[in-house]
Amino acid sequence: MKENWWEGLERLRIRPGLERIRQLLDALGNPQQGYPIVHVAGTNGKGSTAALIAEALQSQNLRVGLTVSPDMGHINERVMLNRQPISEELWDHLGEMVEQAGRTLPDVPTFFEAVTALAFLAFRHWRVDVAVVEVGLGGRLDATNIIDPPCLAVITPVAFDHMDRLGNTIEAIAGEKAGIIKAGSPVVAARQPYPSARTVIWERARDCGVKIIEPTWFPEVGEQGVFGRSPAGPLSVPLLGAYQKDNVATAYAALGELSRQGFIHDWQSVLRSWARFSWPGRFQIVRRNPLWVIDGAHNPHGIQGVVETLKLKAYRRFRWTLVFSSLSDKPADDMLRLLIPYMERIILTHVPSQRGGDPRELLTVAPTATIIEDPWEAVQKAFAVSAEDEAILTTGSLALLSYILEQRQKHVGNLVN
Repeated sequence: MKENWWEGLERLRIRPGLERIRQLLDALGNPQQGYPIVHVAGTNGKGSTAALIAEALQSQNLRVGLTVSPDMGHINERVMLNRQPISEELWDHLGEMVEQAGRTLPDVPTFFEAVTALAFLAFRHWRVDVAVVEVGLGGRLDATNIIDPPCLAVITPVAFDHMDRLGNTIEAIAGEKAGIIKAGSPVVAARQPYPSARTVIWERARDCGVKIIEPTWFPEVGEQGVFGRSPAGPLSVPLLGAYQKDNVATAYAALGELSRQGFIHDWQSVLRSWARFSWPGRFQIVRRNPLWVIDGAHNPHGIQGVVETLKLKAYRRFRWTLVFSSLSDKPADDMLRLLIPYMERIILTHVPSQRGGDPRELLTVAPTATIIEDPWEAVQKAFAVSAEDEAILTTGSLALLSYILEQRQKHVGNLVN
């Protein structure tokens, strides 16, 4: 893929505000218009929830666009049609259009703003019937919030994360997430871990004069994933994390509203599509003997979801080795404290990013941990010290998983493959 102009964009720096994306989309002919959009915000679970909704819509023979972020190592994974990433050729073609428009603007867009514009161009090019758009950060000032009122707004669980950007209280963070709620758009809100977040979301919906829908049915989670008897019939989704039951419940509630709008007409096709569903980096089993699990949890609420999964009967029997790293702006010490009681060994490593945290700072929390700076070498060490009936957990950052999976592809035939 060509990068040139794109290489100079600010991949890491976040500049909230809608004026740059508004100018960029105006220059491109406003490709975000002309098709219905499901807009998904939240702290945790928004990627899985968005993908579940997109999968269900696709089962209705619709052309479905999907945006997610971050990617798991391949930038084109951020923009999908019917769950297939955009081709490199189309990415390059649309990327040139974004570049040409961006060069005419008084203020250079951020990388995320440029990708958001490219996604909308792709949706227009593909003539999608509906798009599912995941918020990048927050909601109110996120580039994706440039859209007209969506056909549905979805808010997944709200917890503490990005406090330097969104505020230091759960009420402030929830207020930013609830910023995607607009007059004329119904809202589906997940079960919230903090009652005050629910209050803020409901108040925003009331102020906008829109109805709010909450899940009324919740599945169970077991060794094979999420399951239960839904109102539409027996349901099975092969997602292993205990936290996925809330994502499935939220997506199911969203489909109820989309059914009322005429998007969902065949619930059996939905259930069949979910029975084949997969989503990388969420309590994903990469290998067995020894078991190797990766999870992109990157804040305490997400890590608590991992812990709840480790408590399940299927995973309690293992002796676990942890490979952990987090970004410097995350409460890595709090995350690590949640995991320590379930770990036999701990290996601390460094996310290969300017924002990567220093593993040495975590020795006060885990004084007996081993430090191996390179994440791939850390995984190799975990396999070297783990018996075939033991298990390895790699978590703390999606950037960590992306790097490790990229290295794994380069080392085909390695003991980790």
